Amino acid sequence: MKNKLFPIGIGSGLAVIIVIYSIIQDSFSLFALSNRFFLTGLPFLIIGILLWIFSSGFFDYFQHSMHQAFSRKQKKKSEFQSLSQVGQGRYAFWLIVAAVLIAASIICALLVIF
Repeated sequence: MKNKLFPIGIGSGLAVIIVIYSIIQDSFSLFALSNRFFLTGLPFLIIGILLWIFSSGFFDYFQHSMHQAFSRKQKKKSEFQSLSQVGQGRYAFWLIVAAVLIAASIICALLVIF
């Protein structure tokens, strides 16, 4: 449970910072908040999805083939870390922060409509 609270806290903290920034800039409207929440959550979403795809092992065979092709000239075989090990379990942090910010963006957008 502690693992899930940390990204939720970071997402909520970023949401509070965005609201404070909007108040300081005198552009406090639900439409502007929706845009700012979405644009702040988008990089978190992109990084989280990339790490999720890498951790699935989808690119491991391609990475292994490329490593063999480029290391043929070397006499000593170098060790490499597969992409599925790089993002293993780390994508959840990025996706949870993105979910908090994009959910806030959707709520603000729905409030603008109604």
